[in-house]
Amino acid sequence: MKRLIIIIVLLLSTAAYARTNIILTADTGVTVPTDSTDSIEQQVQDITDKNGKFISNSFALANLLGYPIGKSSIGRFPHIETGIAAGVALTNAKYYDDKAEDGTFPGVMANPVLHAGVGLAGGFDIIGKIFYFRMSMYDPGLDTDTAKLEDFNFISLGAKLRYNYCKEATVIPFLLKFGGITLSLGADIMMGNVDVTGKYDTTYEDITVNVGGTDYPLTSQFESTYGATISWTIVTLSAQAITYIDIMYLLSLYTGFGVATNLGFFSTDFTADGRLTTDDSNFRSVKTDGIIGTMRFESVNSYMPDYVIPTFIFGVELNLFVIKVTGETMVNLYNRSDVTLQAGVRIHL
Repeated sequence: MKRLIIIIVLLLSTAAYARTNIILTADTGVTVPTDSTDSIEQQVQDITDKNGKFISNSFALANLLGYPIGKSSIGRFPHIETGIAAGVALTNAKYYDDKAEDGTFPGVMANPVLHAGVGLAGGFDIIGKIFYFRMSMYDPGLDTDTAKLEDFNFISLGAKLRYNYCKEATVIPFLLKFGGITLSLGADIMMGNVDVTGKYDTTYEDITVNVGGTDYPLTSQFESTYGATISWTIVTLSAQAITYIDIMYLLSLYTGFGVATNLGFFSTDFTADGRLTTDDSNFRSVKTDGIIGTMRFESVNSYMPDYVIPTFIFGVELNLFVIKVTGETMVNLYNRSDVTLQAGVRIHL
């Protein structure tokens, strides 16, 4: 118990902070006021602050994935099911219809898993999921002009205990069957890290530099190389209530509501070194090379997902005897724009 409390305290204490530090060494004859350095720091920080919550919520929603099952019950022991599932969580979907805040982008997180379940007595069954992958197992060879993948590790674990609260019943013989109502409790954890290096070019607006006692308001360009580490640890406890309908045995539909409580963080550590220049004609009239100086910045940020996320779930399962093909979507009811999509193939015996 003490160990659990310590882990929770550590997660909370490290899961919400943001800072950007810049070291700017001005070129000969150039002075960069503190206000301009602060402005660059704020512009860097604004990018991560605008997107940190979206991204962390995509990790929390992805953590719920891995159980696309279109039956209210696996059955009594020794009935089992096993399969594979792959899903993706998408947050800040307003980005795609141009309604998102400027400077934001969608958060996307995938979660492929292997899952297996077994029927228990008294209407209960239990399903577990697992996925583990690291670069030493397979190197995808990602190496572009802007990013080179240096390392990655990913692990996803979880289990869901289900109770078939209301049994199935025939509504129209051979055509329509009420599949039952199932209540479930789940616990999931997802952890990982990604290390990337590459080139980073960007623009910083509304800064002022001084040459020979004259201030020059301008827009600057930063050309740099960078190293970045992205890491995450998300723990989720969830509850769901799902209703099932079977149509001519071939098709099963299910829908319901859920709620997830989340603890953990998504963090980034981004360091860049490069040269700060400008194309401003007034500045270049007194300093023809346009060089303002060299700059190094480190931006370290960590964001927590929403503590509570209510969800609406809808799924379809195609029944091909013992083989089942399932598609499922889930919507975050807080904003009705964060969604998940997952598909799976399983065997039910």
